[in-house]
Amino acid sequence: MDRLLCISDSIVKIVQTYVFSAKDKAMKARLTQGDVPRQLIDLAGPMIFGVFSIIIFNLVDTYFIGKLGVKELAAAAYTFPIPMIVGAVAFGVGIAATSFVSMSLGSGKTDEVACYATDSLSLVLFLGIILTIIGELTIEPLFLFMGATPDLIPLISDYMSIWYLSIPFIMIPMTGNSVIRAMGNTKFPAMVMVVAAVVNFIFDPLLIFGIGPFPEMGLQGAAVATAISRFCTLIAGMYFLHYKYGILINPFRGFSIVLNHWRKIGQVAFPAFLNNLVNPISMFIITKLVAKHGDVVVAGFGVGTRVESLFAIVLIGIAASLSPFVGQNYGAKKYDRIRTALNFANKYSVIWILFCAFFISIFAENVAAIFNDDPVIIEVAKSYLQIMIFSIVGLAIMQNVISTHNAIGKSKTSLIISVSRIFVLYIPLALILGETFSYQGIYWAGFIANMLSGLVSYYYLKRLYRSFEVSGQLVTETVEAEVGESLT
Repeated sequence: MDRLLCISDSIVKIVQTYVFSAKDKAMKARLTQGDVPRQLIDLAGPMIFGVFSIIIFNLVDTYFIGKLGVKELAAAAYTFPIPMIVGAVAFGVGIAATSFVSMSLGSGKTDEVACYATDSLSLVLFLGIILTIIGELTIEPLFLFMGATPDLIPLISDYMSIWYLSIPFIMIPMTGNSVIRAMGNTKFPAMVMVVAAVVNFIFDPLLIFGIGPFPEMGLQGAAVATAISRFCTLIAGMYFLHYKYGILINPFRGFSIVLNHWRKIGQVAFPAFLNNLVNPISMFIITKLVAKHGDVVVAGFGVGTRVESLFAIVLIGIAASLSPFVGQNYGAKKYDRIRTALNFANKYSVIWILFCAFFISIFAENVAAIFNDDPVIIEVAKSYLQIMIFSIVGLAIMQNVISTHNAIGKSKTSLIISVSRIFVLYIPLALILGETFSYQGIYWAGFIANMLSGLVSYYYLKRLYRSFEVSGQLVTETVEAEVGESLT
C-alpha cells in the first residue's frame, strides 16, 4: 500500500509540474495568431506521443495474448472491430464537442463552452450505458455471425463480458480529452494516454499469467487490465476539466436546455459517428472475409493491423492537431491560416509514410515475429504490412481532410468520403480480389481503396479552399462597408 501511495504521489507531482503550470482558467482562442507550423508541431507533438502510448497499449495486449496461444490470439483478433465501434460513438460526440468548443472560443463566445462541454459528457455517458447493455446480451450471436468458430466463443465471451462493462470508462475520457484539445491543450490528453498505457502494461502480465498474488485469468485478465487503466483516465480527465478549466457545470440544470444541446451536438455527432463507424464495419466485413482462410490467417491479419497502427501514430497526431487549430481559426474567419496548416500537414504526412515504407520493406518479417513464432502467422502479417504500408499516403491525406471538415461542422462531407472508400471501393474489391488472389487479394483491395480515397479527398480539399476564397471576399466587403459607414 505504501508503494502505491508513493506512485500516486509521484503522478500527482508530474501533473502539477507539466500541466498545471498555467495558473489561470481563462478560456482564450490561443491558436488564431502566431507561427502556423510551430503551433501545429506544438499541438501534434504531445498527441503523437499520447497516441503512441495507446498503440503500445494495444500491442502489449497482442504480445501477452499471443503468448497464451494461437486460439487466444485469434479470439482477440475477432474482438478488434468492437472497440472501434465503441470508439466511433465516443469520437462522434467528441468531434461535435471539439467543433462547438473551438469555434465558440474562436468567435469569442466563451459563455457557451461550459454548456457544450458538460452536455457532451452527459450524452456520451448515456450512450455508453446503452452500448454496455446491448453488448452483454449479444456476445455469442454477434461473433458467430462474424465468422468465429464455436470453439473460440468461450474465449471471446470471457474477454468481452468484462470489456463491455468498461465502456463508460472508455467513452467519457475520450470525449473529455476532445474538449481539452479544443481548448488548444494537447499535453494533458497525451499524458492521460501515457498513464493508461503504463497501467495496462503493468497489469496485463500480472492478471493474464497470474504473477505473484494475482489470479491467472488468461484473456479475462487482459480485459480487467484495460478496465483498470481506463478508469484511471476517467478520474484524471474529470479532475482536469473541473479544476483546470472549471467548465463542468450542473448536467441537470434543465431537461429542455440539456435536450436542446444534445440535439445540436447530435446533428454534428451523428454524421461523424457514422463516418467513424465505417472503419469498424469494414473491419467487421474484412475480418469475416479473411476468416474464410482459417484462424491462423486471422491471427496474422490481426498482428498486421496492429503493427500498421503503430506506424500511423504520427498521422493520427497530425490529423488530431488540425481539429482545434482549424476550429478556432474558422471561428475567427482566418482562412489563410487554415490553408497553410493543411498544406503543412499533408506534406509531412507523405514524408513520414515514405520513411515507414522503407523500414517495412526491410524489417517486416522481424517485426511480425515479435508477436508470434508461428511461420504462417509471420508470413500473413509480413504480406499485409508490405502491401498496405505505402497506401497509407492516401489514407493520411483523407484523414487530414476529414479532420478539417469535422472541425468546422461539415461532418456530412467527411461521411461521404469515408463511405466512398469502404463501400464503393474497399469491400467490392476485396470480394473480387479475395476470390482470385486469396487473402493477399484482400490486402491489395485495401491498397487500391486507400490510394483512390486520397485523390477523392484532395478534390474536396480544393473545393474547401474555393469556399474560403468566397467567404474571405464576403468578410472583406463587410468590413469595408462598415468602415465606409463609420467615415460618413
